Amino acid sequence: MRLPVPGARSLRIWQRSCKARAHSPLESWKAWTPYVCVQLQRHCFATVATEQTGTGEAPSKKPVVKPVVKPVVKPVVSAEKDFTDGTVAFQSKSTCILVAVVELQWELFRAWCVFQICAIGPIVRHCDTLYMYSVKVLGARLTHLLLRKTFFEHFCAGESSQDIVPRMRELQKYNVGGILDYAAEAKDGELPETVKPIDEEETVGAPLSSRSYDYESEALCDARAQIFRVAVRGVKDTIPDGFAAIKLSGLGNPVLLERMSTCLAEVCRLYKRLADDDVNPKENYYMIDRSFKIDFETFKKGWLKMFEGKSEEELKTMFDAMDDNRDGYISYLEWSSGVKLSEINEMVRGCKHQGRLFQAALNEEEVKLYSNMLKRVQGILDLAQELGVRVMIDAEWTDIQPAIDHITIFMQRIYNRGELPIVFNTYQTYLKGMPTRVQRDLDRSRREGWRFGAKLVRGAYMVSERQKAEERGLESPICETYEKTEENFHKAIDVILAHGEDPSAGACGGAAAEVLVASHNRYSIERTIQKMAELAVRQDRVGFGQLMGMADHLTYTLARYGYRSYKYVPYGPVDEVVPYLIRRTQENSAILGSPSVQEERQMVGSELLRRLRPI
Repeated sequence: MRLPVPGARSLRIWQRSCKARAHSPLESWKAWTPYVCVQLQRHCFATVATEQTGTGEAPSKKPVVKPVVKPVVKPVVSAEKDFTDGTVAFQSKSTCILVAVVELQWELFRAWCVFQICAIGPIVRHCDTLYMYSVKVLGARLTHLLLRKTFFEHFCAGESSQDIVPRMRELQKYNVGGILDYAAEAKDGELPETVKPIDEEETVGAPLSSRSYDYESEALCDARAQIFRVAVRGVKDTIPDGFAAIKLSGLGNPVLLERMSTCLAEVCRLYKRLADDDVNPKENYYMIDRSFKIDFETFKKGWLKMFEGKSEEELKTMFDAMDDNRDGYISYLEWSSGVKLSEINEMVRGCKHQGRLFQAALNEEEVKLYSNMLKRVQGILDLAQELGVRVMIDAEWTDIQPAIDHITIFMQRIYNRGELPIVFNTYQTYLKGMPTRVQRDLDRSRREGWRFGAKLVRGAYMVSERQKAEERGLESPICETYEKTEENFHKAIDVILAHGEDPSAGACGGAAAEVLVASHNRYSIERTIQKMAELAVRQDRVGFGQLMGMADHLTYTLARYGYRSYKYVPYGPVDEVVPYLIRRTQENSAILGSPSVQEERQMVGSELLRRLRPI
């Protein structure tokens, strides 16, 4: 298209006036800028109106903005979706350019620049080092200003709950939901320090595990809990169908979470040790075999070999309390539900040998800190339940992930017994054995009578996890290849989609599982849609999510066809969000050169040229 005739004629007049008056183009342009802006604005409105009406001419009246109507939930039908239409993918991004004063509304151009930079391998691999050098050379203020105007505004919504409102409402215009996430996070490897007590002999229960915690971090956790509550209210006020995302490493000392995870891993190994002496202490937590059951005689023999101080009658009472279905056996689900973290300290007092379990048990101070953390999480979820807002609990690095899983399941037992699941757990399928764990939690929800809700991702800490495993001389918990990760991802999707309604299990336990498929892989999304069609899965059971600033061609196309589509919307102060940006950049380093990302980069460039061509 060409500019409207008055605009083009005025530009020619401006060119002649520059020559006649010997003015520089810049000086003359300053006087003409307001008029040119009006012409550009009229041109943009005419273009949008023409595309909306589907005719060759713009309507004579101003375009009317129609209210957003949410799609009717119905069984999915198999139909091909065009994920390569740039006009749909980038319809929310502006390209108005005021050349003279360099005042750019440049969302699409910025996206193109970000993708070009992220395609440079050395920059991606060493972005954390480059950031530190920039802070030293340019200073924190200038460095954060540059980040704010580039990567931050591309991947994040703002610095406060007030800043994010325009971005959230912009998403809602296109029927896209939001997953609101306060993105400030603890850095793996930069955890708060703990100090051994002066007199270790005075510690009761598990002296080798004793630590003195910094209570300034407790005040910080209380402040973050308030921020997460504001995020929950923000979802309710701006995009009610969305989610709030929370990180448990922000609500409790990460050292405590690591101690809890070690304790949970040893309790899992204890279950296996009761039936079998051959237990590998270095075996990956998620790969430990839990598929067998234990009868009372096996339980008694194994227990008396490791503990003292309990009679056969006491052991029988303990066994019967865990045997929920009274079949004479206890499964791992029954064992893990019956053994509580707060009780491990008392249990290990009877250990015949002060081994790994004895050292892993939480002491009284840690049990109190654990209780405080639960209160913070419950305060957030109480508000979410009151407002009807769903909450996703993010997955984090494997040293603390077992504790996060433990707390999340505890909360799902409480808050997922209503009309909808409030709490969604996150499963990282780049971890070995993850489909088995997903199936185990599905079985747990049905047996215990609560609604299952999950977010599936490929993974977020691949680089650091492999590096830590190598340094410790352990087997990496991460799948060796991308293909194996993809296989895990698809298996997990399949078992959740197959977990349909079962009226015999009650209203909540018998409810169909819900899942949000968080993926930038077009094939995985198309495969999920096809699987939904095969199993006649309702669209209200499945959502699709992508990061803000990435995969717009998937998000907006899915929303256009009536699927539940979401953007992961991080926010927070620039200096606190930097670890998030660095991690996101590095975790996507393996896929930034993939065909799907190259396709997206090409689409951004083509759409940018399409819009600039008339100008």
